[in-house]
Amino acid sequence: MSTAYQTQNYANKAPANGAFGLFNNDVHMHATSGVIATWAINDTILVGYLPRNCVMNGAVLKAASQLDSGGTLTLDLGIVGTPQLFKAAVTTVGRTAGVSADATMAAAGLLYKNTTGADVAVICTVHAAATTPIAGTLEFDLEFYVEAATGSNP
Repeated sequence: MSTAYQTQNYANKAPANGAFGLFNNDVHMHATSGVIATWAINDTILVGYLPRNCVMNGAVLKAASQLDSGGTLTLDLGIVGTPQLFKAAVTTVGRTAGVSADATMAAAGLLYKNTTGADVAVICTVHAAATTPIAGTLEFDLEFYVEAATGSNP
């Protein structure tokens, strides 16, 4: 059975500072996982929400310190239903001593637009568990802009 963790953004359903109308607003959602000593395969971290009409243009995973000294921790980043939309099987974060980060985006997730008509939950999934887990914090930075509502421009 997998365990679900969550960030404060997710728990508080923090809204993005989206702008609708004749301009767009670029937004960064920064979230941290909290200190988690052991992650099992298929555990999820509920990162936050993407608002309606937002378009993703960047995502960063960062570990300030090593999270797995055994070198097997692998992470995915996506949305509920498509857990690898933004990042698939990231192996560069948390495996080495010191700070590590990944700023690449999967092609399918780059410029993904939330057209569902509702906020969409962003999740980080443990693709492969740590062999030798070390307590640490995983950070997320999601960069997106909110497009004007359809039909709002003259």
